Amino acid sequence: MQFGDQILIDPTPSDVPGLYREALISRASWYEIDLGAMRHNYRQLRAHLAPAVKIFACLKRNAYGCGAGPVARALAAEGADGFAVAALPDAIAIRRAGVETPILLYPGPLPASAETIEALHLTVTVSSIDELKQWRAVMGATRIFVKVDLGFHRAGATPKAVGEILAAAHAYDDVEIHGLYAHLSELPASSPAQESDQISRLERILQEADASGTRPPVAMMASTAGVLRWPAMDFDAVDPGALFVGLSETDQGVRSVMLRPALKAICASLVSIKQVDASLGPAPDLPGFRQGMTIGVLGMGWGDGIPRHLAAGTPALVRGQRARLIPPVHLEHLRIDLTEIPDARFGDQVLLLGRQGDKAITHDEVAACWDTDLIGLYAQLRDHVPRVYV
Repeated sequence: MQFGDQILIDPTPSDVPGLYREALISRASWYEIDLGAMRHNYRQLRAHLAPAVKIFACLKRNAYGCGAGPVARALAAEGADGFAVAALPDAIAIRRAGVETPILLYPGPLPASAETIEALHLTVTVSSIDELKQWRAVMGATRIFVKVDLGFHRAGATPKAVGEILAAAHAYDDVEIHGLYAHLSELPASSPAQESDQISRLERILQEADASGTRPPVAMMASTAGVLRWPAMDFDAVDPGALFVGLSETDQGVRSVMLRPALKAICASLVSIKQVDASLGPAPDLPGFRQGMTIGVLGMGWGDGIPRHLAAGTPALVRGQRARLIPPVHLEHLRIDLTEIPDARFGDQVLLLGRQGDKAITHDEVAACWDTDLIGLYAQLRDHVPRVYV
């Protein structure tokens, strides 16, 4: 594959010996990630926010499959004030990338990981006094954000309990209260009126904390949908995530942003080609399979994130021409009909998403064939598949 000025960063850490590094680079499948698009998306958001409003970029699930370390480094260079993740490996990847800005841990890591959390200077989420006590028992200085549940019925303290938690935290000299945050409910049938009520609940909580002298320095509520629909939700900081990979999650935002997709291409290679003949026996009962056809095999399968039940006729690009993928999908392999592309050769690049010449396969097209939505497409990206950053 031709990289040109592309840089392969992930998952090839600097301490991998050269021989094994080459083996990773020559793998038969990879993703192309556009860091320039992510920087552009960050600037689109920043232009709508007051200068004092901080941005904690949410890089959950390995930055939506795009690589937490390289993505954090790119956004930190744009001025991101901090990051938020739910899994400790993502925080480790960010620190290994040389990023020293604050990292908030959403609910997920437990006190058993206290040594790593302290070493990396991470901030934990606390939703109850019991959680606070457990963290204090295993840490020297405990940095916390208090999480509030405003109606999502997920993690977070109830509005009634928040004041008690803040008071308890303020009573300890070894606890640093860095902030308080909540997330807008994403439950089915959530309405604008309910969202407005949730904002009002947080405003009341902050007013009460102000009155008692326990208001944290940072209050944060707005994820991607919130920051685009509700400017009143900005408070002191926002923590969107999907926005940075190019997904707005809303068609009705009052803030207009022109987002670019971070996932530029899903690439595979032809690892085998042959013409089907009668010596193979009867043709299998597969969509479009016939004697005399030319089939290729891609070095990519359901173990690499392609759905096991892929739609028949899902397109791919080979040498700038469309070809049909042939289900079923196997763990590391997938068939493709090359009958109409006689120039196809062993080792050729195949695009499942992206552009070759004047032909393209779009994100919407792939999502439809994979029976998912755009956010689900990013969720299919696998950490073991190399990423080429462009």
